[in-house]
Amino acid sequence: MSTYTNGLRQVKLADRKSTKKHLKGFYGILKDMDEIANRLDIDEANDYNEDTINEHVKPIYGRDLDPMEKMLILGKLHYKNLDEQKNN
Repeated sequence: MSTYTNGLRQVKLADRKSTKKHLKGFYGILKDMDEIANRLDIDEANDYNEDTINEHVKPIYGRDLDPMEKMLILGKLHYKNLDEQKNN
């Protein structure tokens, strides 16, 4: 029996489109978090933590961050700070 006649082909196509949409959204979030991390002051990187990052990001991004976004920004700032220390 053909996969087209029982609708499996259409279901697989819908799943691929859904996955593509989710990936595109995720990469959009990554891009936004990268831009925000670049705009934050690296000298104050030690002052940023999970509790205070929203105070610094809200004027830039316009909203509070969810836990995944906090983790991404804090990780980027941490590695940015390490690179800065290695260069000095």
